[in-house]
Amino acid sequence: MTPSFVIRHVPAWVVNGVTVTLGLALAQWSIGLVAGAQAAQVAIATAVCASLADVVTTTDRVARRVGVAVLASTASATLFLAIRPIEALLIPAVALIVFGTMLLQSWGPKAGSVSFAAGLALVFAMSLPPTEPLTWGRFAWGLAGSAGYWAWAVATAWLLQPTWRRFALAATAQDLARLLAAIGRQVGRPGEAAWQSGILDDESALAERLQGARDLVFGNDAGPAARRETAILLHLIDLRDLAMASNLEAGLQPATRRQAELTGRVIEEIARSLDTIAAHLRSGAGPVVDPRSDEAIRSQLAELERHAATAQCEAVVGVSHLLRNKLDVLRSLQHVLASTDSCDLPCEREDLRRYITPDEWRLAAVTANLRPDAPVFRHAVRTCVTATVAYAIARALPWAPHPQWILLTILAVMQGNLALTLLRRNARVLGTMAGCVAVVLLTTASSSTLFLAACFLAASGVAHAFFGVRYSVTAAAAAVMALLQAHLAVPDSGFSTIERVVDTVAGALLGGAATYMLPTWERRNLPATLRQAVAAIRAYAAEATTLRGDAAGLPRFARQRAYDAIRALAAIRSRSLHEPADVRVPIPQLTSWLSAAYGVMSGLSNLRLSLAMHGREHHTPAFATAVADVSRLVDDVMAATTMQPWPSPLTNADDERALASVPHLLPRVRRTLADAGRVAAQAAQIEALVLAAEAPSGAELTAAKDEASR
Repeated sequence: MTPSFVIRHVPAWVVNGVTVTLGLALAQWSIGLVAGAQAAQVAIATAVCASLADVVTTTDRVARRVGVAVLASTASATLFLAIRPIEALLIPAVALIVFGTMLLQSWGPKAGSVSFAAGLALVFAMSLPPTEPLTWGRFAWGLAGSAGYWAWAVATAWLLQPTWRRFALAATAQDLARLLAAIGRQVGRPGEAAWQSGILDDESALAERLQGARDLVFGNDAGPAARRETAILLHLIDLRDLAMASNLEAGLQPATRRQAELTGRVIEEIARSLDTIAAHLRSGAGPVVDPRSDEAIRSQLAELERHAATAQCEAVVGVSHLLRNKLDVLRSLQHVLASTDSCDLPCEREDLRRYITPDEWRLAAVTANLRPDAPVFRHAVRTCVTATVAYAIARALPWAPHPQWILLTILAVMQGNLALTLLRRNARVLGTMAGCVAVVLLTTASSSTLFLAACFLAASGVAHAFFGVRYSVTAAAAAVMALLQAHLAVPDSGFSTIERVVDTVAGALLGGAATYMLPTWERRNLPATLRQAVAAIRAYAAEATTLRGDAAGLPRFARQRAYDAIRALAAIRSRSLHEPADVRVPIPQLTSWLSAAYGVMSGLSNLRLSLAMHGREHHTPAFATAVADVSRLVDDVMAATTMQPWPSPLTNADDERALASVPHLLPRVRRTLADAGRVAAQAAQIEALVLAAEAPSGAELTAAKDEASR
């Protein structure tokens, strides 16, 4: 079994964990060879901190993230070791360092690993015995370890870029197949809410996967292979849009059970075809087309179209039309994969760069959060107070020789919101217990320093690999690392597994309880996020309902911004479910808003598709006027502030005649307007409920709830 075979058949996060382990081993071995075991121990500690920011992304992002992690962890450890001899300043210094590490999260989710790297460096520095002060030699070898790992991370990221892009495309195709399979299973159950069947969860997961693929693929413009990868990703994005549109159309009950069954089967067979494509993308070999799925799609779609022609059912005609378009995109994708010819892109590469997530590390983002009402500032304060008080108490206790462990648990458990804090708390406790058992088994097998050092490196790779997949495994590996690192630093201290468990349980309980101090409940940011989402949907509506020929890339960009805004509200809803009932967002109204918003987005994508396919051949003055009226009407409906949906239809007779000239366009306009009215009405209800909940009197809340229920 060759290394290339392994790389092609294991997940990206496993490959990333392996490269991290190899980089740490190389840093420890090389410095140990040059300067001895003590210097190697210093270097491996700083390299581990730097490695936390080494994730699957582009080379330039790896360079920036690992570089910032090196700077933050070096500053954290150096400041603590420099002040440790001054007993009176030690606790204030710990508070300052913890507060600073939490403020690093002002740079957004990408800075989470950087923030924890600085906290871990503080814990490693605390693990050193007082007899080992900060010296220029220690500082130099620590910097050599972290700088050496930075060079390794950049080099491996550059070498693995083709692999990361291939994995990203394969994972996107696989998630899209999962979404299509869910839609296929749901067909025939129009009364069931989309989120109950898991379709919205699958779409949200796919959207995150797509963004990761955009960051990797759209940033690469090196030759024909880059154009081919870009074309593949654009086809997958088009299939995603058609999938959500099919979900909307399939919500209209077909005339017979057989028609519903055929629709679901065609969608599921397309999902199987995408599974075949995903396997081909991952391995670089194997078939692009599954002959059995291909034949099943053709025969079942032909039968569905015969039913549509016979029954004259508008719902079946619309679904079969979308499925035919989806099949065309699938065939085009299969052709791109099977061909070695150069690919033509539908938009300029510079336009595609707008879809890449910004990766800025400006100091202004940190200083902007130095205000009491900023969520990052409040999180930094409560984490600082909790961790510092816990560390000071543990340090004063005679039976706690490792007070830094409770601080580490608090830093790991306390997150910016209650939902993630509770998940981390439970996983941390269970994982730590498992890790302590693993240490007992390992030390029973061998107490050799070389063996334990190898186990430390392996645990580092496991912790890194599983961080975004299963945090309980990361917590178990982290417990192994903590116990082995403390033993390797002070061999006579033993392993203290019982103390590790007690500190973890205490730290987890303290971290969970402290989340209620200076809380930032989701309800506080809901109105502003909701208004941003409505504005983003209106912007996409303006681009989707246009006949301009110069807007090739604009609808894609506006659509992405709208989906991002909707996902932000879905995340607020999910997190708020873990909050106390009296401070939650209006869950029923927000759920209804999300359903309507996805309906509007699918409807707008359908309108855009119809206009793109038939707009030119029906481009009469009357049709142009009707489309302009629809664009204005959608915007007016969504801008409304009434709690009751607008009546439908709202188009005049002349517009309806012009729109009816394009197949399936008029009913899609009507459904889009109806969903737009629901979006506006639910948004008004949500804002009224939140405003009343924040008011001192409960009478306004009761009145708002009564109005919302009506």
